[in-house]
Amino acid sequence: MAVKIPNKSFLSFTYKQCVNTLWRAFRQVEDHWDRESIRVDALNILKGNLNTLTSHEDKLLSTLAQELLEIYPEDPESLQILLMKLERLDQKDLKDSDFIISTIDDFAKVNENPSPIHLVLDNLRSSFNVGSLFRTAEAIGIKEIHLCGYTPTPENSKTAKSALGTDKWINWKYWESSLECIDSLKEQGVEILAFETEQNANSLSKIQKIGQCAVVLGNEKYGLNQSVLRRADQILKIDLGGKKNSLNVGTCGAIAMYHLSEVIAE
Repeated sequence: MAVKIPNKSFLSFTYKQCVNTLWRAFRQVEDHWDRESIRVDALNILKGNLNTLTSHEDKLLSTLAQELLEIYPEDPESLQILLMKLERLDQKDLKDSDFIISTIDDFAKVNENPSPIHLVLDNLRSSFNVGSLFRTAEAIGIKEIHLCGYTPTPENSKTAKSALGTDKWINWKYWESSLECIDSLKEQGVEILAFETEQNANSLSKIQKIGQCAVVLGNEKYGLNQSVLRRADQILKIDLGGKKNSLNVGTCGAIAMYHLSEVIAE
């Protein structure tokens, strides 16, 4: 792994060089997370790098080092948070939004009777995926989108760009905790439908009638936490006929919302 950078080297790095170097190093940790000896050694080296960086002459870098030490990864989830911070500082993201085609929209159309479907996004990482889900949700006419944890909101310029203005036409809300979001929806009588590729999941196609509900989608790599799954009224999957056992989260959300909108009880 290319993370064995001498501590003092960081003191001569520029801000951009530091952020990019740290991002690449922690990405390697992510790739080797399951190999304990490599992970532990790499994290120890990186902690030394950050401790040295706290004395950098650039105040922005010394502050960044302190912030990263406060959220230092102890598990894959906290590593995701740290990587997300570095990705945004280095302006790294998917480039798919550069290829979005804008069409002629019907601004006079008003959806006065939205479908009683909620969309809950739990710690998604990709701004493009979130923006894409906004577009799908608005087109289908669902009730509200709930953005939880470190899921990027439309206040993120890249999310707004890929949402193509739909964030202004559909209700959305940010929650620090997905568990608080789900508990609140359950109190309102909303049925929680968690989508996960686990063995005991039921097939989405078997749902032929449903009332108000929430489609819950998890992190692109790690899926949904067990605490979220335990709160679900149903754990669902989309039946696939190919060799691959999963779909992009945006595609999964689109299929789920469309099917459920077709079987909503009158």
